[in-house]
Amino acid sequence: MSNLKLSTGAIQRNDPGFEAAALSTLFNRIHPGRLPEVIVQPRTVAEVTAAIQRAQKSGLKVSVCSGGHSWSANHLREGSLLIDMSLFNTFAVDRSAMKATAGPGVGGSALLAELCKQGLFFPAGHCKGVCIGGYLLQGGFAWNGRKLGLACESVLGLDIVTADGRLVHASETENADLYWAARGAGGGFFGVVVQFHLRVYPRPRYCGMASLVFGLRHFEEVFNWAYEVGPQVPDAVEFQLLTSRRTLTVCGPGIEAVAPVFADTKAELEAATAFMRDSPIRKKAFFRMPYVPMSMNWMYRFAMTHYPSDHHWGVDNMWTRAHIDDLMPFLKGMTEELPPAPAHWLWLNWQPPVRRSNMAFSVEDKIYLALYGSWKSPADTARYQFWARDWMKKTAHLASGIQLADEGLHQRPARFLTDPNLQKMDAVRNERDPAGVFHEWHSRG
Repeated sequence: MSNLKLSTGAIQRNDPGFEAAALSTLFNRIHPGRLPEVIVQPRTVAEVTAAIQRAQKSGLKVSVCSGGHSWSANHLREGSLLIDMSLFNTFAVDRSAMKATAGPGVGGSALLAELCKQGLFFPAGHCKGVCIGGYLLQGGFAWNGRKLGLACESVLGLDIVTADGRLVHASETENADLYWAARGAGGGFFGVVVQFHLRVYPRPRYCGMASLVFGLRHFEEVFNWAYEVGPQVPDAVEFQLLTSRRTLTVCGPGIEAVAPVFADTKAELEAATAFMRDSPIRKKAFFRMPYVPMSMNWMYRFAMTHYPSDHHWGVDNMWTRAHIDDLMPFLKGMTEELPPAPAHWLWLNWQPPVRRSNMAFSVEDKIYLALYGSWKSPADTARYQFWARDWMKKTAHLASGIQLADEGLHQRPARFLTDPNLQKMDAVRNERDPAGVFHEWHSRG
């Protein structure tokens, strides 16, 4: 946080530059209309403990951030002390053990770049700048995630400062309740993670992408095809459709059908790309790109064309298993009202596997829809800020829940844990944070 340079590592609400310091923790340029009382930027575990104790003595709740990519600014709360973990940004890789340790302020793309140099891989997030702290706590939808699973399933353990100021290690065999909760709690977690212990993997032999881009006149055909082919798409592919008013960053309105591929063998690569090569509507695309090998740096460059900095964002999402006939009127409506690019909405073919991990994360479904309203000028906020929320309200009867990565819980309560898991989460919270030191999620605040 560039504005936070006091020798004490802390800044208070009445200090010069406080508001700028608070807002600098946000990727989203919308002013959330709420600010903490104190911001602390610790460098050591002892300073994290001291920050929690300071909050308790001052009658403040604690909120935490690592990279500030919460669309809803979950970490900026009234009456709180914000612990900014961005300086916990170092990592180490043990190639022989296929493990890594990393602080919550480590960028997922930075970690993945170093791993790739060593012939290794980790299911990091799709956008540069996203730090692993909040990303892993909320689940972690990742490059190669359909094969490797949610990123939090590759968390072997966590070092956590708890509400009573103790540093503990959580894993399957030690403080298992915290280990369970940390993999799915997101911004409602009741502790400060100071280090993650991660499983890493061999780098896939083949990494690249295939793409088809269609004009909106083929809208129904494209989404009917995606719906029908979705269950047969191999796990080595992250098949998604991105609808915007400016495809390929320079062309007009349309739909980008994109297939990032992560394959370990030539045969797997051929099987993974067959559905794009054999698409019955392939010839209707005005742009056709067969599978092209790409470095992860190029994959990130492609993703970031849709998520520029210095923009305002209104974001919401839903999981669904609804039939395409029921979804189609709403898909058309949200497209007709779509704000100018880089605003877009995403259809992700997920088809979730049976989870082998016992963890808090528990809501997902066949199809994921995420709406990203975006605009640069503050003058457009009133016009565009509720586009995503309003369309997700209209389609709520078709939703099975949301995921915390693209949540808008400050505007719309929604289900992100199953009822049994939410009850268990509350029980663990009551045991670990009985005084309510840490903030919960927006909708439970």
